[in-house]
Amino acid sequence: MLQQLYQTQHAAKQFWQAFQNDFAQLKTLSGQEFVEQGNELLRQFLPEMTLEFVGNWDSGATLVFTAQGITEYFHQVQILVDTQPQNLPFAVQAFRHALPNVERFEIGIGDWRLNVSDILFHIDEWQEMPALEIAFTQDFTEEQLSHAQNMTFIMLDHILGEYNSAAKIGAVDFVETADDDFEPLFRLPEALSALWAELGRTGVYPQEEWQYGVAQIEEDEEHEQDALVLTRNQSANSLLGRADMAWVVSVSCQLRNGDDVETAYDLQDQFNAYANLNQQGIETLSVMNLSQGVRTVFAATSAPEILFAQAEKLCQQFADLNAQTHCEYDPNWAHYRQ
Repeated sequence: MLQQLYQTQHAAKQFWQAFQNDFAQLKTLSGQEFVEQGNELLRQFLPEMTLEFVGNWDSGATLVFTAQGITEYFHQVQILVDTQPQNLPFAVQAFRHALPNVERFEIGIGDWRLNVSDILFHIDEWQEMPALEIAFTQDFTEEQLSHAQNMTFIMLDHILGEYNSAAKIGAVDFVETADDDFEPLFRLPEALSALWAELGRTGVYPQEEWQYGVAQIEEDEEHEQDALVLTRNQSANSLLGRADMAWVVSVSCQLRNGDDVETAYDLQDQFNAYANLNQQGIETLSVMNLSQGVRTVFAATSAPEILFAQAEKLCQQFADLNAQTHCEYDPNWAHYRQ
């Protein structure tokens, strides 16, 4: 994954260079033509990205980069914004932000419209994430229902913002009938904020002393389940969902005897110290696989290249443990909630 990060950084810099070269000509175009040609240029370097234009050149323009809600490409959006040249004559924004005043928001396909008031929701916690039940206030044909469900996900992007819709919402279940506690969809931002706060996701880096929880999973050969001991930094929960803490670096090592276990703890201590340095990241989880004799430690970070480089040095230092490091983009910390 880190190699993809480097490739994306290179592609983003190439895009910005080409964009600046063409900007004088692009600025003379109408808004629609600007978006069309801007996206043609962007797709030459990052084909999964989309550029949108908000405002106007005279009173203030903003270029919005979006991954169309596809989490797999969110890191490309962030890299495009991070690599923007200095002193651009416009603002640059990562992801579509939530729209204001969505009480009458609607979208449609052809002549068929779906209004936000046509959708009801119930929100609750499931597997440590907000989960939604969605119901519609009108009857649909089978074809219309499929369209309505797809359009609901588009609405979530507009109501919550693209990043929050993907990173802060877990399961979404469509139900036939709404219960009495269902609410109109335009109230979802307030309800999500309240539940997110209840889950302790403040976005504030936790103060020492941190709290840890331990869980054990028994071996089950029939279901191919290894015996695991998981130690989780419960205090790190406050940072879950923060866009700048979406990268996860891990180090795994093999344990053959008691001496290896002690050495692995030394590796973990050094890795965690690097991860937590200057609040650029935080240790999140350690997993001891008793069946395989493998220990893996995880940390979320805002500086994946720096932490990964330190992890590679540790792997060389602890080569006797066959230590290996890995980096992935994990915006809703699936590794932490396993």
